[in-house]
Parts: sequence; structure tokens; C-alpha cells
Amino acid sequence: MEQNEILSHAHELPKIPKVIREMMELVNDPEVELQELARTISMEQVVSARVIRLANSAHFSRGKSVSSVDQAVVRLGLEPLKTLIIASSLVSAFPYVEVIDLETFWQETFEVAILSKAIAQSCTVNPNSAFTAGMLHNIGDLMIYTVMAEKVSTILEKMEAGSAKVTAQRSTIGTDSAILGAKLAENWSFSEELVFAISEQYEPKIDNIYSPLAATVRLANAINRDWDNLPTMDAKSVWLSEQIEADILFINNSIIENIEGVKGSGIEMARLVM
Repeated sequence: MEQNEILSHAHELPKIPKVIREMMELVNDPEVELQELARTISMEQVVSARVIRLANSAHFSRGKSVSSVDQAVVRLGLEPLKTLIIASSLVSAFPYVEVIDLETFWQETFEVAILSKAIAQSCTVNPNSAFTAGMLHNIGDLMIYTVMAEKVSTILEKMEAGSAKVTAQRSTIGTDSAILGAKLAENWSFSEELVFAISEQYEPKIDNIYSPLAATVRLANAINRDWDNLPTMDAKSVWLSEQIEADILFINNSIIENIEGVKGSGIEMARLVM
């Protein structure tokens, strides 16, 4: 199946409701105010419930439960609220996909998003944009799982045999999840910067043209894959120095502390949101 034919099935995918898109735009607006966010959140029942749940979680609870979005917004503050809205929006858009374990998929997605934000905090990339890119980076995979479910087993078999994901996808369906994800994000009216970052996530630097946001997501993916197999801080330092994305982003070993501080927290966030 050719790329255009796959994209022609985009109507089979869930639509992100207008109010959800508005929320996702608001959270990346540096001028946004809590009251405006609370008003928009209140228009979406599922996200409202998740915001209140997070505010009453052990991490944020101050001994007294909150019962309204306004109270939850004040308790959480802007940054956790931004993170939750982006995450909740994507989870709501894909409540069920038959051929994969969605719980595992979202746990890995949240982990990459959290790591992307931590990386961005150590360089010049906007942390909120990095988190959004991390949440969106594999929506092309969801497109394949939803539209081409019969091809998924072949792709996974090739990956288990040693092929990189992008190679397995291209040899099976003639395109890859980065290209499809970028097209889908474009159809969903996300920013050009985010669309470009998704499209370039496998190759963030080509002919000296590169996307720092794509490099952030690619490095986050590599950390998620390799970090726990590095036994010492010295091994982690050496590994980091070998990543081209570290050069692209001008980051150094000081980022290790940031990574250690957040590694694993994406899994917990996924449990709160799902």
C-alpha cells in the first residue's frame, strides 16, 4: 500500500475535537492564564475528570480533596496542567487499538515525552513544545496500527529479527511512521515546527539542515531504550558523548541529573491519565 493510499484512510482515524485542539494550542501559548485554561478544560468532561484526579493524587494532594476544575487548576499550577492536557488529549483520541497493548504503548510514549521535556530544559528547545512533540512523535504508529492492522505482525517480526523500526516499516508498507505522523499532525492543524519535528525524528540532521525538536525526541527515544542498560554514571556519560543529538543540541553531562530525576515518571503519569 502506497503512502497516499494509506493517507486516504485518514478518515478512519479518531478526530481530535475542536475543544481539545484549543486546549493543546493554549498550553503552548506563553501568555496563557490559568483562568482561561480552566474555562476551556471545563468544556471537556473527560479531561476535566483527569485534571481533578491528578490534583488529588499523592504528588499534589495537600490533605484536602478538590472537586472542581478551578480548584484543581490552582493546585496543579501551569506546568503540570500543560503536561496533563497534552497527554490526556492524545489518549482520548485513541481509546482502543486492537493489534497492540495500548497501556504499554502510552507508557512508553509518556516516558519519551517526559524525557524530551527534561532534555529541553538543558538546552534552548521550548520544554512544553518538547513534551508535545514527545507525545505526538509516534502518532504515525497509531495510524499504521489503526489503518493497516494486518501489516503490523510483519513489521514486528522484522524488528524482532534485527531490523530498525523505520526499515521494517518502509520495506513492508512503502513508507514510515514519521512521514505518516507528520501528515496526520498537519491534518490536525498542529504547528509547522511540530510537524517538521515528527517528520525528521529518525534523521534530525540532513545536509546541515536540522530540527532541534526532532533531535530532542530522537535522543529521548534513545535514552528510553538504552539508559537502564548502562550500569554506571561513567557509562552513561560515555554513551551520551557518542550521541549526535547531544552535539546538535549543545548539551553536556550535566543533563544526566535531569534524566535520572525523571526516568520512569512517564509510566506513572500514564496510569493517572488512562
